[in-house]
Amino acid sequence: MFLYTLFITTLVVLQSCISYARIAPDYITPCVGLKPVCLKKNIQETIPRFVKGIPSLGVNSTDPLTYDYVNVELPGGLKIEFKDGVLKGLRNCLVNDAQFQNNDAEVELTCNTTIKGKYKAQGQILIISINGDGDAKLKITDLNLKIKLKFIDSIRNGVTYYDIEDYKVSYNIKGKLQFALTNLFKGNPELGQTVLAFLNENWKLVDAEFGKPLFDIVIAIAFDNVKKFFSMIPKEELVML
Repeated sequence: MFLYTLFITTLVVLQSCISYARIAPDYITPCVGLKPVCLKKNIQETIPRFVKGIPSLGVNSTDPLTYDYVNVELPGGLKIEFKDGVLKGLRNCLVNDAQFQNNDAEVELTCNTTIKGKYKAQGQILIISINGDGDAKLKITDLNLKIKLKFIDSIRNGVTYYDIEDYKVSYNIKGKLQFALTNLFKGNPELGQTVLAFLNENWKLVDAEFGKPLFDIVIAIAFDNVKKFFSMIPKEELVML
């Protein structure tokens, strides 16, 4: 009888340990009352670690953020293929502000990012027709990001999670966008350099016409990781009201 009681007690203790075992990484700490000062500090400290990825939760790296292939047709009939893409710089983003109220969060960041990869492009940019196939590098300085998140409680297996129901990200380049594109005009490197200089001088016009569709694609890839993270971590480990 004693052994039976000991066995049952041991099972209960083990079940308790399993049920309450912490899933979130050690660097994730809830903010009491979700006050802006605490949120800003915690997010700033979390970013450099989170972007490395969390393999145990199936959360991939966000810095570097890699994507194999993107094919998009932009305004004016410009067709762009981008492969072996790599985005870097998110780990050094600065948190300007963080707010949370009624399941809605707002975060503002300033980042310097670089995107590299192989490109193919055919069509018209502004007043210029191009036909390029080569290496691409885009460097963005002082990229201001405003992120709005809407959370919703989701119960799975008796555990409440804080899933992202919806998100919106807007951007504004307060610094500069610089292009480095090789073979912009096949077989005519001189013309390619002239056009490249034109694009860099008029980067605001290029961004206004083509920036948002490309930006949305990259954001969607990055947010797959963010949504997966919140879907895996119990709400009680993230939020302390």
